[in-house]
Amino acid sequence: MTSTGTPRVRGTHSLQLRFMLWVFASATLIAVIAATIAYQLGQARALASGRNGVEALATAVEKTLAIGAYAQDAVLLQEVAGGLARNELVNRVEVLAADGRALAQARRPGAPGDAHGTLLARPLVSPFDARESLGQLRVHLNDAKVQADADREAYTLAAAMAGQAALLALILYLLAARMVSRPIVRLASAMRRTAPGTGAHLETPAAHANDEIGVLIAGANTLLEANERQLQTERRLRAEVEAMEAQYRQIFDSSSAGIFVIDEGGRLINGNPTVSRVVGLSMEALRSLSEADFISRVFHRPDLVRQMIDEAARRGETVSADLELVQHGESRRWVHCLISVQRAGGQTVEGVIYDITERKSDENAVRYRAEHDALTELKNRAAAEATLERFVKEARGRDAPLAVACLDLDGFKQINDTHGHQAGDEVLVACAERMRAAVRRSSDLVARLGGDEFLIALRDVGPGDAVLAQVMQELVATLSQPVRLSTGQEVSVGVSIGIACLPTHGADPPGLVRAADEALYHVKRHGKQAFAIALAS
Repeated sequence: MTSTGTPRVRGTHSLQLRFMLWVFASATLIAVIAATIAYQLGQARALASGRNGVEALATAVEKTLAIGAYAQDAVLLQEVAGGLARNELVNRVEVLAADGRALAQARRPGAPGDAHGTLLARPLVSPFDARESLGQLRVHLNDAKVQADADREAYTLAAAMAGQAALLALILYLLAARMVSRPIVRLASAMRRTAPGTGAHLETPAAHANDEIGVLIAGANTLLEANERQLQTERRLRAEVEAMEAQYRQIFDSSSAGIFVIDEGGRLINGNPTVSRVVGLSMEALRSLSEADFISRVFHRPDLVRQMIDEAARRGETVSADLELVQHGESRRWVHCLISVQRAGGQTVEGVIYDITERKSDENAVRYRAEHDALTELKNRAAAEATLERFVKEARGRDAPLAVACLDLDGFKQINDTHGHQAGDEVLVACAERMRAAVRRSSDLVARLGGDEFLIALRDVGPGDAVLAQVMQELVATLSQPVRLSTGQEVSVGVSIGIACLPTHGADPPGLVRAADEALYHVKRHGKQAFAIALAS
């Protein structure tokens, strides 16, 4: 929020106040140091001045006292000593003879009786012979008076120094406030009133055109100009981005491809309407997947999608595959999916899907026709050989058994010759249905090799397994039952079955089929309508 009022900085945040405090503290420190020095110097000077004054007096009366001592004039000596003792810097005056006798004594009025103070002694010599000592002048100073005068002079000097420092601090404070603080506050206020993007500039006062405040204002104007240029650039870029976003949003929403973005946890971040149409979910249901696993809810094999994501992240490339969707209703739906992984700002997965259900259906139909017998819809010879090759490879890899049976219908040629090829086709279709029913497991192989020759492969079944004999007996029994033709007639066929097992009778598909054929012909030579297992190789 922009305020148009003048900003106020108060308390310890005020630069002016802090400057004043620093100046005052510095001035106080300087004043204390200067006053201490001035006190000591003043006291020393006052003490020296007091002693010098007393010495000057002593010097002035020294000759008079020498004459008095020489003449033994007690009145003169007493008068001079009394005059000297009346000085306020003196406590007591004594004039002593050479032999130590007191020639005169005087005490300053008001001085205590035991007051002595600092002693100032001056010798008295004869006025006629400087080598003759007549006695001594002893002056006891009034130390309290000397000290008081010294203290008064020292305090006066110290107070003058402190006052000078305080005055200097006040002057500096006022100058700082006038020349620095107030111009900065006014500049800040002007900047707060300047709205970004208006092109307004700050006016430089004439008094500050060439000083630091002027430099600061010039810098602020440069910043405002740069800000204005940046705002204009941002407005232009924002307009361009909004236009591009609108264009991309239109492309995103109207694209024939389904586009979705999910996070690394599989939750949907964004998706276009085509995704909703392709996966068969409403937009509301699609948005609800933002808290669910999008991959598991949409794809029939989510593990394949996660493998694609891992591969795309590892290779740094887009990977693609045809994937089946989760079935809604009876129809199976397929998409061609492209997956890429973006790691900027955290891993995200971008996916594009195209509906290929119709193409997949056509491909499956073509593949089905290529792999299945058109009449019986059993696997044809080529598909049977490929499937048997795969069964053998898997069984050998798992060290598991595999049973291969070759079947031949007995009496089929007579039906063709007697009732025609239409009847023969009906018999083949009926026998194929009975074979599928007897084998039961969809993982096993039932194929028509051509004519009335068939092949069956049972996975994980060995020569000693009861299920092998059970399935073969059921085949013999069910294939020998009459077949009602479309004409209403009934015809019957039989079946001969030869069996070979991996690895007992062969190690590869050709060897197993060859061994099963030999067992089949053995059955045909010995009465037909039965099954036999090949001899161990």
